[in-house]
Amino acid sequence: MKKKSLLLALSLVMVLSVFLAACGGGDKSADGGDVGDPVKGGSVTLSMFSAPTGVFNPVYYEDQYDFNVISKAFDALWAYNDDLELEKPLLAKEWELSEDGKELTITLQDDIKWHDGEPITTDDLIFAWETIAAKDYSGSRFYTVEQIEGAEEKHEGKAKSISGVEKVDEQTVKVTFKERAANALANLWSYPIPEHIFKGMSDEQIKNAAATKKEPVGSGPFKITEIKPNEYVVLDRFDDYYRGEPYLDKVIWKVVEQEVAVGALENGEIDALGQIAPTEFDALKKNEDLVVEEDQDFGYQYMAFNLDKKSVQDKALRQAITYGINRQALVDGLLKGHGSVLNQHIPQRSWAYNKDLDDAYSYDPDEAKKILKDAGYEDKDGDGFVENPDGKKLQLTLSYPTGNPIREKSAPIIVEDLKKIGVNMKLNRPTEASVHFDNIEKGKYEVALAGWSLTPDPDPSGIWLSTDKWNYARWKNKESDELIKKGVYSKDALDQDKRAQIYQEWTEVVSEDAPFVFLYAQNWIEAWNQRVQGVKFGYSGALESEDAHEWWIPENQQ
Repeated sequence: MKKKSLLLALSLVMVLSVFLAACGGGDKSADGGDVGDPVKGGSVTLSMFSAPTGVFNPVYYEDQYDFNVISKAFDALWAYNDDLELEKPLLAKEWELSEDGKELTITLQDDIKWHDGEPITTDDLIFAWETIAAKDYSGSRFYTVEQIEGAEEKHEGKAKSISGVEKVDEQTVKVTFKERAANALANLWSYPIPEHIFKGMSDEQIKNAAATKKEPVGSGPFKITEIKPNEYVVLDRFDDYYRGEPYLDKVIWKVVEQEVAVGALENGEIDALGQIAPTEFDALKKNEDLVVEEDQDFGYQYMAFNLDKKSVQDKALRQAITYGINRQALVDGLLKGHGSVLNQHIPQRSWAYNKDLDDAYSYDPDEAKKILKDAGYEDKDGDGFVENPDGKKLQLTLSYPTGNPIREKSAPIIVEDLKKIGVNMKLNRPTEASVHFDNIEKGKYEVALAGWSLTPDPDPSGIWLSTDKWNYARWKNKESDELIKKGVYSKDALDQDKRAQIYQEWTEVVSEDAPFVFLYAQNWIEAWNQRVQGVKFGYSGALESEDAHEWWIPENQQ
């Protein structure tokens, strides 16, 4: 579900041999003593560097910081288990896919409730799908319902409802897909939203409703009770939570500037911190009051070319720029080794990762210069920078956001690297992340730095199809589109090994055309106070865990 770092991120499989090293406060206190059995009471303060935009509705949020809050207030139908299999029941008690893979029957848990006490039924799930499929839906998740029979007709305004959805009863719903898909569960939207609140509202009204921005009504272990814009969000324990009453009284998401966040963690002002800079890892690891964990991240940082701009439409130029950036130096210098160079969209920890691209575009300024010369980029006026094949000055502009210090530091380094191969790139003044990504979505950039967070299923739909809203590079490639579809809908896609081969072929198409410079995958590092027990560090870290109802604090430390 998540994306924007939306944020999406990626990996170093062999560097960290223990994946999903479920760890945590466990059963020992900071001094090594036995903390006993879980008890109720106390609060935990989590932190994030930037304020949420305030869209606390799973169907509409776009911002990672909004999702931080949503992750504690809303539950999905299912989740990934420790083996990265989508088999962990949440709101769904069970589900069954027919033999031909076209019909999915979902049964909800017994006696599940919204935070206002109303029952959660299949009507709420259907309402979420219908909202996303509506013609006026302004969010970015139509691709999560597009595979349902009749969703496209509704999206085009040709039907009032999705024909492939059948309510069996209050707990059971049947979904008919247009065709068999290898990732039917992973790609299907799985967050209900309360129909009894939003029914009858237009898209614009739902987006701006009190239940979206001020008084959200969720289904998760904690309910949002107080929102102080730009400062904090308070969530109280939901006593009727279907997986058992949470131990904690409150979870507080607090906005803490990155410059002071580590100090706040060390002095106990906050209990947990994510997105920790690699430079802080060694010092925090020595602090016996803290648990510090890292793992390969399902996300990555990249530099995108806006292919609507004529200046970057030459593939040779993009390939030369990729050869000309010393990405290993970024990993060594900025990440202190807590990450890896990446050459593709697929994370190294994924079964679909293409090892043949490990050495693609290794730093080679001489090769970059050769490619430029062969393509007609030469320094004709002697200023040290190449002119384009038409003889005109080539000057590119790199845009980047604030909020990610490592990314910010990488921008001038990239510019200096490109200077060495004769490519003139100037830096735009950094902008707030929300403004930066809004500009990218509107095509108001030439070259830009950004990052993706990814889910375990390798399907790149949503980002890489020619028609995708998040196709920030505006890259249109028929072969890529065909392979992406083949990776989901073909007979071969049902066999994981064959599906992996399809994605390996796809990553090579992307690599050859170079619409992105894949920069690096930074390890995901999080830390939390030893007093917080029951914390598990999973594939997406600990702070976003769907098991926060199991967190607890020993009575003498509350």
